[in-house]
Amino acid sequence: MNLPLKSLWFTLLLGPCWGGLAAQAPAARDAAELQRGLDKLQVLGSILYVAAHPDDENTAALACFSKGLKLRTAYLSLTRGGGGQNLIGPEREDALAALRTQELLAARRLDGAEQYFTRAVDFGFSKTARETLAIWGQEAVLGEVVWTFRKLRPDVIVTRFSPVQNGTHGHHTASAMLALEAFQAAADPKRFPEQLAFVRPWQATRIVWNAYRSPQGPQAPAPANAVSLDVGQYDPLAGKAYTELAAESRSLHRSQGFGSLAGRGSRLEPFEPLAGPVAKNSLLEGVDLTWARVPGATQVATLLAAARQAYRPERPAAILPLLLQAKAALDRLPKGPWVEIKGRELLEAIRCAAGLWVEAIADRPLAAPGTTVTVTATALARAGGPITLAAIGLSPLPEPRALGRTLALNQPLAEVFQVALPPSFPSSQPFWMAGTRTAGLDAVQPWPLAGQAEGPAPLTATFSLSAEGVPFELTVPVQVRFRDPVLGERDQWLAVGPAVRVEVDEPVQLFADAGGREIALTLVAGRAGAQGALRLQVPAGWRVEPAELPFALAQAGQQVRMVARITPPAAPQTGELGIQVAIDGQTTPAQGLVRVDYPHIPQQTFFPSTRVRLVRLDLARAGRRIGYVMGAQDDVPRCLRPLGYTVELLTDEALAGAELSGFDAILVGIRAFNTRDRLAQLNPRLLAYAAQGGTLVVQYSVDQGLVTPDLGPYPFKVSRTRVCEEAAPVAFLAPGHPVLTWPNRITAADFDGWVQERGLQFAQDWDARYTPILATHDTGEPPSGGGLLVARHGKGVFVYTGLSFFRQLPAGVPGAYRLFANILALGHFHD
Repeated sequence: MNLPLKSLWFTLLLGPCWGGLAAQAPAARDAAELQRGLDKLQVLGSILYVAAHPDDENTAALACFSKGLKLRTAYLSLTRGGGGQNLIGPEREDALAALRTQELLAARRLDGAEQYFTRAVDFGFSKTARETLAIWGQEAVLGEVVWTFRKLRPDVIVTRFSPVQNGTHGHHTASAMLALEAFQAAADPKRFPEQLAFVRPWQATRIVWNAYRSPQGPQAPAPANAVSLDVGQYDPLAGKAYTELAAESRSLHRSQGFGSLAGRGSRLEPFEPLAGPVAKNSLLEGVDLTWARVPGATQVATLLAAARQAYRPERPAAILPLLLQAKAALDRLPKGPWVEIKGRELLEAIRCAAGLWVEAIADRPLAAPGTTVTVTATALARAGGPITLAAIGLSPLPEPRALGRTLALNQPLAEVFQVALPPSFPSSQPFWMAGTRTAGLDAVQPWPLAGQAEGPAPLTATFSLSAEGVPFELTVPVQVRFRDPVLGERDQWLAVGPAVRVEVDEPVQLFADAGGREIALTLVAGRAGAQGALRLQVPAGWRVEPAELPFALAQAGQQVRMVARITPPAAPQTGELGIQVAIDGQTTPAQGLVRVDYPHIPQQTFFPSTRVRLVRLDLARAGRRIGYVMGAQDDVPRCLRPLGYTVELLTDEALAGAELSGFDAILVGIRAFNTRDRLAQLNPRLLAYAAQGGTLVVQYSVDQGLVTPDLGPYPFKVSRTRVCEEAAPVAFLAPGHPVLTWPNRITAADFDGWVQERGLQFAQDWDARYTPILATHDTGEPPSGGGLLVARHGKGVFVYTGLSFFRQLPAGVPGAYRLFANILALGHFHD
């Protein structure tokens, strides 16, 4: 990061609205939201909701806590959800985690809660909390949960899941176990004492379990010791019930297909005690929710109450004097958590009452170290004043620009800055990606950053203002504004990238024999006059020619395509192509560019290391032309093309009318039978293709929401059986079957190196005409043979597979390619 630790800590304390942490500058709030904010200033209470993933949170409860009870409300998701699947695009792993982080932030902007995380990695489905905690590292993640408790100091902690393993996801149970342990550990100064340089021990009043209850159907009575909260209450300021707000919030989890219908009417949520005094009537029972929690705050409380009493939606600026007096009184109090929290809320109320708008807009979306960026910083007071703009500071400029000018009513005041980015300025990167990572944990970060949804923006602007002699500051990220012809105005953070980035068409380079071939690398200039060399390194036994490729890029944005020839070893082997960029006297690992761009989130741009996996495998294939019925986005078509397959994506129209007999095989992508409604009518045509001599391969769909239950020519059911252990044992049930023998002989070694899982949504209750090929199982479970079924159908072949080829092929797992090639070749096998 480009901020020193002390400045970083100060920036983080400013909070999610104006501290450089928000994905966007805060939107202008309407009169109802300002009124809600004034009400919230009267309430000093907080609640923290804890679960494992994006989507686990009870959005109706969060909205009710925040908007109804006026509590400071936050959601702690232990992971960022990168191990899941994406229904709306190609993002996987880190890019998916970045997308789901932003979806959570978008959801929180609707339900009014804050968003936090730990470093725990979503490594895929886990069947036990024991496995989950072993992979994460129990003590490391516990420390981060303790940190969040100590930093946020919640009065009440709510878990979404029970701390008792009951058949749910191991991550779910582990999240509750960690929260329950942290409830005590956060109060113990002997636990994680390194945190106490920044935070103090904290004992929450109680921790409860928000036991899940289906919103559909009759509601069973809550346990006798539970406290219930009606989250179906109507909020007149929003014009909606909290369940309606929850549906809008949850529907922003679009990458998971969680579009939700709104619920209306009373809905009681039970909260069962886990530790701490048992509440009889209210979750906040026994908690002082008044300003009496802050010594010496009587004047602050009186002024805030007077401001609320005097507030009129049509004349918000009329209460500015009272709000400013309250801020002056608050600033005189000793620093403390509630003084800081309410200080942020009060600053937001002042901004809204004055109709203040501040922004910092860069002249380009992407800059590079060593270049100069033009930034226009603008301040505007639209409702009241007078307000003085004393200075504007722009990082990384060393000194603010003194102004001392009064903002005329509704007249923008703009200042233009030339910001020279030092040559050492770091590339934009989600902070949790930067540094050493493990299978279970993202990169270690200084405690001030731990738990944050986002790090500081690359550049920020701080506006020093005052009104009636009371000074205050507003800090915003430097952004880029652009017009989308469909969506209208959009904005994003200014991104800072390398002087030269290196992009590859195929991040996995497959070599089916010992013959060499050329690979292409695209260099893109981040600035003018980028001159240097690209240096390539290969593992022992491989050759690359040339090993150094000089370049000279005259203009920013200029691209040049460079080619090197790589020759693999004679025997199968995997490795990685090392790519270094030598420029300006320094040699650094090459970086590419990733954009995550969807209309429901701010565009995300970051620059991960450019990695190319090299895979030498012995692979034979039969058949070349493949039709692909895309379901949820996956990379299987892209992975097959380098091996010589011609892959054509088949639209519904093509399935309905095109001649299919020319395809050697047709593949149905993951979750296609959940996401493509017309397959209910078109599947008979696919089955007819198989009956006439084709090979039809159906990859998994989930059992809920199938557009038709008849996926194959003979009956079988899709189960929820999954095998999560990557190294789970595999037994060959039909060792002589051609899918295991031709054109590649499959052995146990072909199941080495699989990633994340063996498979999911295995078949069950299949007709006797199917042949199960493999059996596999997690530790302590019986073998399941439903991961790969093959059946003759007429003159052709039908295959159902729950094996996770959609993960293995992009990861370059050699054995997965060999087995997949055999599946595609089944139509060409002759006894």
